[in-house]
Amino acid sequence: MADVEASAAVEEYSGQASPTKLVEIARYFLFIGIVGFGGPLVHIAMMEDDLVGEDSRGWTDESIFMEGLAICNMLPGPASTQLGIFMGWIRAGNPGAIVAGFFFMLPTFILVVFFSWLYFAYQTLPAVEAAFYGINPVVIGLIVGAAYSMAQSALADGRSHTEFDIGSETWSVDFLLVALLVAATVATATLNPNPVLEFIIAGLIAVALYRSDWVRANVKRIAAVGVVTAILGGLYALRSRVLDLVSPRIRAAIEASPLWSLVLALWANPWVKLFLFMIYTGSFIYGGGLVLIPFIEKYVVNEFAWLTAREFVDGIAIGQLSPGPVVMTTAFVGYKLLLDVSGGVVWIAILGALVATIGAFGPSFVFIMGFFPYFARVRENDIIQTALTGVNAAVVGAILGATVILAAESFVDVFTVALAVVTFGLFVRGTHAAYLILGGGGIGMAWYFLVL
Repeated sequence: MADVEASAAVEEYSGQASPTKLVEIARYFLFIGIVGFGGPLVHIAMMEDDLVGEDSRGWTDESIFMEGLAICNMLPGPASTQLGIFMGWIRAGNPGAIVAGFFFMLPTFILVVFFSWLYFAYQTLPAVEAAFYGINPVVIGLIVGAAYSMAQSALADGRSHTEFDIGSETWSVDFLLVALLVAATVATATLNPNPVLEFIIAGLIAVALYRSDWVRANVKRIAAVGVVTAILGGLYALRSRVLDLVSPRIRAAIEASPLWSLVLALWANPWVKLFLFMIYTGSFIYGGGLVLIPFIEKYVVNEFAWLTAREFVDGIAIGQLSPGPVVMTTAFVGYKLLLDVSGGVVWIAILGALVATIGAFGPSFVFIMGFFPYFARVRENDIIQTALTGVNAAVVGAILGATVILAAESFVDVFTVALAVVTFGLFVRGTHAAYLILGGGGIGMAWYFLVL
């Protein structure tokens, strides 16, 4: 019965492919990918104006578009990219989804790869160093500005405890969500835990406090799941000690097995490790592209050492200069890793950028093409919605906590701190990120050569 309902739901949304439709989808999303500067809100507004309703191309009606937008906002990954995949899907089924996503991301991918080549080819030049002297603090200001806007929305999702005005904007704030945001910020900045763990804990706390009646009614089932989860989590956290307790003979047999050798060999392969890590990241960057920051900062910078903190901030700047999602910064990561592995071979580095991009955006295609009808039903679940209010607050906290760490690399003097503060003020008042980055680069060069 469930399979029949899922099939019916797929037919309700998914369209039928044809060569004419696929060419139409390719042309439209290539256009958006080229001219869509301004971020996700611009992309979403363009799609709504151009594709929804009888007065436009008429791919769908307003109700289905808003349903798709709501679900894409709930899913991990870049919402506007997923909405583009969704629009291609409802127009021409799975082929339409693939064509829409490919052409939507193609211009941004080309730009990021081109800028990555320029950056790593000429980063040692004094002019480039001077430009990024000004760009790095601008990026910090942009991240904090985006987190500021996200916080306004996230803190209003719970129970309103107080309201106040900041400039012309009214904030409605839930103190529990403020506590979750601050806790996530401090935890990320000091302990640098796995961001997924932070999000899960925040969601559970929100359910426990907001839906205490449901928790009491299901206490036995929750307790059983909690015990199993705690055991598995403890085993994972203490995995090295657990292995030490295993009999030497058993451990030696495990380590000598072909399967264990295969796993180690695959993980040691940089292509496989890059691809698997990007799939993991793309599956859990809930809340938009900026959630990429704590993931990359923890693993790519600290654990894997694929990039330095300074290079990562520079990569975010390069991602912001393109019309597409910030998640395309993953192409910068893949480019740098394979550039190092190959000893500077550019075409291999470009393949590395492509592998990273496929891994990071692959889950978005799977979510829309494979599981959209199921997410449509889950979205209506009150418990899921309650958990997401806590997750939203923790997401903002994780971004801010990771930014604190990155700021230590970007703030080298009072001038760079002031530049970040000015950037924040301009960005929250609507100045485009690309203009601020270019302006920061110019001001940084002038200050670097004339004052320092």
